[in-house]
Order: sequence, then structure tokens, then C-alpha cells
Amino acid sequence: MKVAMVSEHASPLAALGGVDAGGQNVFVEALSRELARRGCEVVVYTRRDDTTLPRRVPLCAGVEVEHVAAGPAVALPKDDLFPHMPQFAAGLARSWRRERPDLVHAHFWMSGHASLSAAESMRLAVVQTFHALGTVKRRYQGGMDTSPPQRIEIERQIVASVDRVLATCSDEVFELIRMGAENERITVAPCGVDLGLFSPEGPTDRRDGRLKRLLYVGRLVRRKGVGNVIEALPRMPAVELVVVGGPPQAELDRDPETRRLARLARHRGVADRVQLRGRVARQRLPALIRSADAVVSVPWYEPFGIVPLEAMACGVPVIASAVGGMIDSVVDGETGIHVPPRDPERLAEAATELLADRERCRAYGLAGAKRARRLYDWRRVGSQVLDSYRQVIAGRKRSVRVPRPDGSEAHLAALSDGIAALEAERRRLDAWGEWLGERLLAGGRLLAAGNGGSAAEAQHLTAELVGRFQAERRPLSAIALHADSSSVTAIGNDYGVEEIFARQVEAHGRVGDVLIAFSTSGRSENLLRAVATANRLGLVTWAMTGPRPNPLAEASDEAVALAAVSTATAQELHLVAVHLLCGAVDRCVNQLDGAEPGAPTTIASVRRLSRPRQAVR
Repeated sequence: MKVAMVSEHASPLAALGGVDAGGQNVFVEALSRELARRGCEVVVYTRRDDTTLPRRVPLCAGVEVEHVAAGPAVALPKDDLFPHMPQFAAGLARSWRRERPDLVHAHFWMSGHASLSAAESMRLAVVQTFHALGTVKRRYQGGMDTSPPQRIEIERQIVASVDRVLATCSDEVFELIRMGAENERITVAPCGVDLGLFSPEGPTDRRDGRLKRLLYVGRLVRRKGVGNVIEALPRMPAVELVVVGGPPQAELDRDPETRRLARLARHRGVADRVQLRGRVARQRLPALIRSADAVVSVPWYEPFGIVPLEAMACGVPVIASAVGGMIDSVVDGETGIHVPPRDPERLAEAATELLADRERCRAYGLAGAKRARRLYDWRRVGSQVLDSYRQVIAGRKRSVRVPRPDGSEAHLAALSDGIAALEAERRRLDAWGEWLGERLLAGGRLLAAGNGGSAAEAQHLTAELVGRFQAERRPLSAIALHADSSSVTAIGNDYGVEEIFARQVEAHGRVGDVLIAFSTSGRSENLLRAVATANRLGLVTWAMTGPRPNPLAEASDEAVALAAVSTATAQELHLVAVHLLCGAVDRCVNQLDGAEPGAPTTIASVRRLSRPRQAVR
């Protein structure tokens, strides 16, 4: 597969640590290398910022970097690049006419804007990774936001136009849906970490053993929260802070943000405990990270956050703001600590407690290394991204091969096709209804969950069971986990949105109860965690999803996975499936109750509940 990777301001060849050189550069480089390792031919397109750069530079086997003219060939702040995007798009189009890619993967909103313009006439598939959203930046920075005023509206247009959006975390998924994104066109593909470079074993940077060490690594911009860490230091008298990032150490005196941080340290009386190291070669970072008692990453907002992953991979606990991607990557109380952003007092309190407990630091470090290896290996991320590419290309081919009608006719045609597919699942739904009716009469409970429109389907099911569907019968125990707004918001605030269903499953679920999860994409992290918890506790797990393959269907004991062409059609089919299931429950309940009118259900009447659980897998 030939992949055009577009990253207008973040070149994989750039030195890290500058104002506009950080996580996106690492992401683009590492993903390109992994895709090449899997047999793809990748060209990374980035803006020419130096007249001496050749048109193309090899990065590694299978990956080249092409420099595209867009404005003056000098370094410019990324927020000043938007006027030059038409020229950038024209350069992309010329290159793609010479060498047509199979798919375009754009990084950042300006790259998406230029890529859609260049790809339109050639009808190329475009996948988008935003890395940061203008709505979130505006929310947290307010008047300090220097983004072009067109950014938020252009991001909405990109969301509506691209074939797929690859979000880096679950928090971004919610933001994208608020912007109008269709759930089935969003896939979560987090950043990865280079486990060959970052590991618990290896040399360690020398340090003063009398002080505990906090380490910050990243760009030196105000929103990254380094100033908040310095403000916390007076409350931690036995702690030093090492700051890595910004220009080379010899040039720090000329950097405005470095000068601000130095003034702040002097003003707070902690200048002797703050080391501003400047830019450090990436190969030296693991030794620095391993030298720290904890890595601190407390930005005001953060789309993902690569440094916490690198710290976890090195076996070092992380103190992180409970924002953005770090809600997913850093597990509070397991691999590190979450603190509110812009809160030096709470930061000092949390850091003091952690650094005073050597065993806790060690446990967090071990758990972090395990989590990084399990979830954030670039090989795993590359596989997820490549699967998304293939799905997008296959979807394009299907749409070309089978033209469909427009408007309401298309909607009804898709629903008709879906009903035919649902017919093949009728026997499964009847079997579910029989099993569920027996279980509920024996004192069991149904738990149901979903997000957005799927939440409505789940709540519809529980309402029909607690009330009635068609036939008169006794009420049955069923709980919609998303319906308790107090629990959902409390759990979301305390544990993260990915835990809002899993924690309720742990509270309400018992062996033999049933959890049914509704999701058109089959990829919602909070549902995946709920199913994992239910499986661990011995519940029966069912899923109603869109087309296979999807993780939710694979994680559940059984799934009704319907190949619907849109979210709307999938939800409509799920409603029909809910009614089929309720009808089967009614028949089962009335048959069992009818055996002895007015008598409670006996063990004998539900004997089939004792069958082995694997029989319903």
C-alpha cells in the first residue's frame, strides 16, 4: 500500500523540544516506520522551511520525506502557516499526480484542509488525525489562543468530509461527536512508545542523592504547566525539578519562555532546585527518565501526551493532569496519580505523598511498564492503523462497485438490506430471549449500556422488561447503566469516562446475570471495559453492534453484528432486534409462569440455567 503521510509543520526530521516540535513529530515518524516495516511505501509530506533541503530525503527503508514549498523557506510558527496552505495543497496535488498514493493520512487540521483540497479531483481516500482540536484549545486557553479564527469551522468541515478520523483517545471521541462526527467513522488509534529505546533496564543519569527528583520533558510553552510545577516546589523542600525541552542549553537565555520560568523560580525561592537542561538528544532521554523518582506532566490540556508513555515504559511513575489522553494512558492509583491542571497546591500534596512512599513508586513503575508493553507498543498501534486504512479502501471500492440511490430512497434501501441481514440472527435472538427469561425469573438481572443513540436502545430494552412489551406479565429486573446521571458523572469525574459502565457492572452484576452492550462501531472503550469486567465476574455478555470485525463483538460471549451502511441504519436495526428479544422473553416468561399459574418460579422450571456457560458462547 502506498501511503501519503501529510504533516505540514511537524517533520519527522525536526529536532524535538522546540515550540512547535514535539509529540506529532514523534507520532508521524514512528507510525511511518512501523507501516514501512509492514510492507507499506510511505512518503511524508511536510513544509519546506530551509532553502538547502533536498526535495526528498530517505528516513528509513520504505519511508521518504518530501519537502513541499509553502510560503518562505524559513521556520515559521505553525499558527502563521494557514495563509500558505493553498500553495501547500497545490504542491501535494502535483506530487500525487506524478505518484498516486492509495490513501492519504493527514496530521493536524491544516494538513487535513490541504489534503482534502489536493485529493478531491483524484478521489483519494483521506484519513485524519487531529492531534489537537481547536475547540479544546479555545476552551482552555481563551484569549491566549493564537490559532487562526477559521480553525474551528475548518475542523468541522474536515470531520464531515474525510473517510475516517483516527482519534488518539476516548476524550477526543466525545469532542468529535459533539462536532458532528459519525461514530462509525471514528477509530481510536493512540500514540505508541518505542519499547526498544524506552525500558526499565539501562543506564541512569547522575543526580544528587539527597533530593528526590521530578522530571519534566516536552515543549516549553505556557500551557504545558511547567510554571505550575515550579510554583509547587516551595511546598516540597526536598525535591528538585529537572526540565528538558526548548532550545539547546547554550541558547536558553534567548528563549522567552525559559526566561519566564527562570524568573518564576527565583521569585519562588527555588532557583537552586530547578535545572533547565534545554534540548536533549532523544537517545539520552531514557537515562534521564530512569533517574527520576517521578515524571510530571501537568498541562492545562493535552490531546494525548507521549512523555507519560515513555516514563511508564521506563518503569517510572507519572504525575499527570486528568485531561485528554492522559485520562486513558495513566491509570490513577495504578501507574501514577491524576491531579487537576493549574493547581500547584494539589500537585505538591500528591507528589509529596507519592515520593515519600518508595514501595508505592515501585509498584506504579512496574504496573506502568506492563501497561505500556501491553497497550502502546508501536507494533500494536501500527496494526490498528493499517486495519483502518484497509477498511477505508475496501469501503471505497464497495461504494464504487454498487451505486446506491440517494436521499430517503437510499435510507429505506439500506434498512431493507439490514432487515434481511437481521433475519439471519432471528434464531440467536430467540435463544437469547429464552435464556434471559429463565434467568430473570430465577432472580437474575439484566444490565444494559450504550453511548449516544445506542444508549436510547439500551434504555428502551430495560423499559420493556421492567414494564411490559406486549403480553401482560410480572416485572423483570433490568438496569440501564447510563440512565443514572449522578453515578455516570461521578464515576466519570473520579475514574474517567472509560470506567462509567465497568464500575457499575462491578457494583450490580452477579454470576449468571446478563450484560448487553449496544454500539454501532463496536469500539467504545467504556463498553469494552464493561464487558471485560462482566466476563471476569462471571456474567453472560452479549453485544449488539455494527459490522464485524469489531472488538466488542469479539470480547462478548455472543454478538448480533449487523452489516449496516450507517449509524442510523444500525440503530434502527438494533431497535427491531430489541423488540424481537422482548417478544422472546415474553413467550418464555408466560410459558414458565403458565405451567403453575400464580406460583413462584421453581428451580425445576429454570433447570436449563445450570447448563455450562460455554454453551452460550
